[in-house]
Amino acid sequence: MMPLVFMIEIRYKFATFLESNITSMTTLIIICAVILILGSSLWILPSSRQRAQMELRRAAMRKGLQVKLSKIKDLEYPGEEMNCIAYRLPRHRTNDATIPEWMLLRHTQTDEETQVPGWVYERVAGRYRFSDGEAAAKILAQFPADVMAVQSTTGAISAYWNENGEMDDVDTILRVLTELQTG
Repeated sequence: MMPLVFMIEIRYKFATFLESNITSMTTLIIICAVILILGSSLWILPSSRQRAQMELRRAAMRKGLQVKLSKIKDLEYPGEEMNCIAYRLPRHRTNDATIPEWMLLRHTQTDEETQVPGWVYERVAGRYRFSDGEAAAKILAQFPADVMAVQSTTGAISAYWNENGEMDDVDTILRVLTELQTG
Protein backbone atom coordinates (compact mmCIF):
# COMPACT_ATOMS: atom_id res chain seq x y z
CA MET A 1 0.00 0.00 0.00
CA MET A 2 2.83 2.29 0.73
CA PRO A 3 4.12 2.35 -2.82
CA LEU A 4 0.66 3.31 -4.16
CA VAL A 5 0.34 6.27 -1.80
CA PHE A 6 3.88 7.24 -2.63
CA MET A 7 3.13 7.08 -6.38
CA ILE A 8 -0.01 9.18 -5.96
CA GLU A 9 1.92 11.72 -3.94
CA ILE A 10 4.67 11.91 -6.59
CA ARG A 11 2.07 12.35 -9.37
CA TYR A 12 0.35 15.11 -7.37
CA LYS A 13 3.63 16.96 -6.79
CA PHE A 14 4.62 16.59 -10.44
CA ALA A 15 1.21 17.88 -11.62
CA THR A 16 1.38 20.91 -9.31
CA PHE A 17 4.97 21.54 -10.42
CA LEU A 18 3.94 21.50 -14.09
CA GLU A 19 0.91 23.65 -13.39
CA SER A 20 2.97 26.30 -11.59
CA ASN A 21 5.67 26.24 -14.27
CA ILE A 22 3.12 26.55 -17.08
CA THR A 23 1.64 29.57 -15.35
CA SER A 24 5.14 31.03 -14.94
CA MET A 25 5.98 30.26 -18.57
CA THR A 26 2.76 31.91 -19.79
CA THR A 27 3.55 34.97 -17.69
CA LEU A 28 7.10 35.03 -19.06
CA ILE A 29 5.85 34.85 -22.69
CA ILE A 30 3.35 37.67 -22.07
CA ILE A 31 6.07 39.85 -20.49
CA CYS A 32 8.42 39.19 -23.44
CA ALA A 33 5.69 40.07 -25.96
CA VAL A 34 4.93 43.35 -24.14
CA ILE A 35 8.65 44.23 -24.05
CA LEU A 36 8.99 43.52 -27.78
CA ILE A 37 5.98 45.70 -28.62
CA LEU A 38 7.16 48.58 -26.40
CA GLY A 39 10.73 48.29 -27.71
CA SER A 40 9.55 48.45 -31.31
CA SER A 41 7.39 51.49 -30.66
CA LEU A 42 10.24 53.29 -28.88
CA TRP A 43 12.56 52.52 -31.81
CA ILE A 44 10.17 54.40 -34.14
CA LEU A 45 10.20 57.60 -32.05
CA PRO A 46 12.61 60.33 -33.20
CA SER A 47 15.84 60.84 -31.29
CA SER A 48 16.51 64.05 -29.39
CA ARG A 49 18.74 65.29 -32.27
CA GLN A 50 15.96 64.63 -34.79
CA ARG A 51 13.46 66.49 -32.59
CA ALA A 52 15.86 69.45 -32.37
CA GLN A 53 16.26 69.46 -36.17
CA MET A 54 12.49 69.39 -36.64
CA GLU A 55 12.16 72.37 -34.30
CA LEU A 56 14.86 74.29 -36.24
CA ARG A 57 13.03 73.57 -39.51
CA ARG A 58 9.67 74.64 -38.10
CA ALA A 59 11.17 77.89 -36.80
CA ALA A 60 12.79 78.56 -40.19
CA MET A 61 9.51 77.99 -42.03
CA ARG A 62 7.66 80.30 -39.62
CA LYS A 63 10.21 83.01 -40.48
CA GLY A 64 9.66 82.62 -44.23
CA LEU A 65 12.49 80.28 -45.18
CA GLN A 66 11.93 77.20 -47.31
CA VAL A 67 13.59 74.05 -46.00
CA LYS A 68 14.56 71.20 -48.31
CA LEU A 69 16.80 68.13 -48.17
CA SER A 70 19.55 68.64 -50.76
CA LYS A 71 22.94 67.45 -51.95
CA ILE A 72 26.00 69.47 -52.76
CA LYS A 73 29.37 68.59 -54.24
CA ASP A 74 31.97 67.30 -51.77
CA LEU A 75 35.21 69.12 -52.56
CA GLU A 76 37.34 66.74 -50.50
CA TYR A 77 36.12 63.67 -52.40
CA PRO A 78 35.67 64.56 -56.09
CA GLY A 79 32.63 62.94 -57.64
CA GLU A 80 30.93 62.50 -54.27
CA GLU A 81 28.02 64.48 -52.86
CA MET A 82 27.10 65.45 -49.30
CA ASN A 83 23.59 65.44 -47.87
CA CYS A 84 22.56 68.66 -46.20
CA ILE A 85 19.54 70.87 -45.67
CA ALA A 86 18.96 73.91 -47.88
CA TYR A 87 17.48 76.91 -46.09
CA ARG A 88 16.15 79.09 -48.92
CA LEU A 89 14.99 82.68 -48.87
CA PRO A 90 12.66 83.14 -51.88
CA ARG A 91 13.26 86.17 -54.05
CA HIS A 92 10.50 88.58 -54.93
CA ARG A 93 10.32 88.44 -58.72
CA THR A 94 11.44 91.71 -60.18
CA ASN A 95 13.83 91.43 -63.10
CA ASP A 96 15.40 87.97 -63.34
CA ALA A 97 18.06 89.19 -65.80
CA THR A 98 19.72 91.35 -63.15
CA ILE A 99 20.06 88.58 -60.56
CA PRO A 100 23.50 86.91 -60.69
CA GLU A 101 23.59 83.13 -60.33
CA TRP A 102 26.49 81.66 -58.36
CA MET A 103 27.37 79.02 -55.78
CA LEU A 104 30.15 79.22 -53.21
CA LEU A 105 31.35 76.19 -51.25
CA ARG A 106 33.18 76.51 -47.95
CA HIS A 107 36.72 75.22 -48.31
CA THR A 108 40.07 75.65 -46.63
CA GLN A 109 41.68 76.69 -49.91
CA THR A 110 40.69 79.82 -51.78
CA ASP A 111 41.02 80.21 -55.53
CA GLU A 112 41.96 83.53 -57.10
CA GLU A 113 38.59 83.91 -58.81
CA THR A 114 36.53 83.82 -55.63
CA GLN A 115 37.85 86.94 -53.93
CA VAL A 116 36.29 85.58 -50.72
CA PRO A 117 38.71 83.78 -48.36
CA GLY A 118 37.58 80.31 -47.27
CA TRP A 119 35.12 79.90 -50.15
CA VAL A 120 35.47 78.52 -53.71
CA TYR A 121 33.10 78.62 -56.66
CA GLU A 122 31.27 75.48 -57.61
CA ARG A 123 32.48 74.80 -61.16
CA VAL A 124 29.07 74.21 -62.74
CA ALA A 125 27.51 77.40 -61.44
CA GLY A 126 28.12 80.81 -62.89
CA ARG A 127 30.95 82.99 -61.67
CA TYR A 128 29.94 86.20 -60.04
CA ARG A 129 32.51 88.72 -58.98
CA PHE A 130 31.48 90.49 -55.83
CA SER A 131 31.96 94.21 -56.20
CA ASP A 132 33.69 94.15 -52.82
CA GLY A 133 35.26 90.80 -51.90
CA GLU A 134 36.15 91.94 -48.39
CA ALA A 135 32.57 93.03 -47.67
CA ALA A 136 31.27 89.71 -49.00
CA ALA A 137 33.79 87.86 -46.81
CA LYS A 138 32.53 89.76 -43.75
CA ILE A 139 28.94 88.87 -44.58
CA LEU A 140 29.73 85.17 -45.22
CA ALA A 141 31.83 84.97 -42.04
CA GLN A 142 28.64 85.58 -40.02
CA PHE A 143 27.23 82.19 -41.06
CA PRO A 144 27.39 79.35 -38.51
CA ALA A 145 30.52 77.22 -38.95
CA ASP A 146 28.60 74.27 -40.41
CA VAL A 147 27.04 76.20 -43.32
CA MET A 148 28.77 74.39 -46.17
CA ALA A 149 27.61 76.36 -49.21
CA VAL A 150 25.72 79.45 -50.35
CA GLN A 151 23.87 79.66 -53.65
CA SER A 152 22.15 82.46 -55.52
CA THR A 153 19.59 81.67 -58.22
CA THR A 154 16.83 83.69 -59.84
CA GLY A 155 14.28 82.08 -57.51
CA ALA A 156 16.05 82.10 -54.14
CA ILE A 157 19.22 82.54 -52.18
CA SER A 158 20.16 79.43 -50.20
CA ALA A 159 22.40 78.35 -47.36
CA TYR A 160 23.28 74.65 -47.20
CA TRP A 161 23.54 73.68 -43.55
CA ASN A 162 24.18 70.59 -41.39
CA GLU A 163 21.84 71.85 -38.66
CA ASN A 164 24.32 71.37 -35.83
CA GLY A 165 23.33 74.65 -34.25
CA GLU A 166 20.82 76.41 -32.10
CA MET A 167 17.68 78.45 -32.74
CA ASP A 168 19.83 81.61 -32.89
CA ASP A 169 21.60 80.13 -35.91
CA VAL A 170 18.32 80.13 -37.86
CA ASP A 171 18.02 83.88 -37.17
CA THR A 172 21.64 84.37 -38.25
CA ILE A 173 21.10 82.45 -41.50
CA LEU A 174 17.97 84.48 -42.27
CA ARG A 175 19.78 87.76 -41.56
CA VAL A 176 22.83 86.85 -43.70
CA LEU A 177 20.68 85.57 -46.58
CA THR A 178 18.69 88.81 -46.46
CA GLU A 179 21.95 90.82 -46.55
CA LEU A 180 23.21 88.81 -49.53
CA GLN A 181 19.88 89.16 -51.31
CA THR A 182 19.75 92.94 -50.95
CA GLY A 183 23.48 93.48 -51.47
